[in-house]
Amino acid sequence: MVVAGVAKPGSQTEELVVFVLYRGDIAEFLPTANAVGRLINEHTGLEVAQVIPTKRIPKTTSGKVQRHLLEQAYVEGEFDAELAELNALREMRGGADREAGAGLEARLQSLCEAALPGKRIDVNDNLFEIGASSLKLIEIHESIDRDFPGLVDLTELFDYPTIAQLAKHLEAKLKATPPR
Repeated sequence: MVVAGVAKPGSQTEELVVFVLYRGDIAEFLPTANAVGRLINEHTGLEVAQVIPTKRIPKTTSGKVQRHLLEQAYVEGEFDAELAELNALREMRGGADREAGAGLEARLQSLCEAALPGKRIDVNDNLFEIGASSLKLIEIHESIDRDFPGLVDLTELFDYPTIAQLAKHLEAKLKATPPR
């Protein structure tokens, strides 16, 4: 595994990109990608932009990893096909849930996607696995608190890390709260 901060042309910031040596079927890589993103986020608080399968890790003759070659390949789009396939797999996995996810789940999903632009979030995705940093969790909590004042504590995002779990928890709280 190789981790790099990569700034795409015209970007003011770097993305955290993880390259994982993987030679199997891309469909079987999705759980690995989710786990790598979640573990890095949980242990460092950093938001992983991409976890990319690569068939080889370039090294010098003395065995040092040539990180810059992976970074360059990413910027030049050499991994675009793999990333598109991973995104399609995520969509297929979550498409049925998104169509069925009405009401509270849909509202929470909308709030989370607004806080994490560019990420398609399934109601069953663990926010940590998709790379939500602690700052993004605070932003999500603030959005939820605007729509549902005082009903969800920030710590409950850790207890209910998926939109589906959080919606179920919030629904129970809404039923228990007397109307104003």
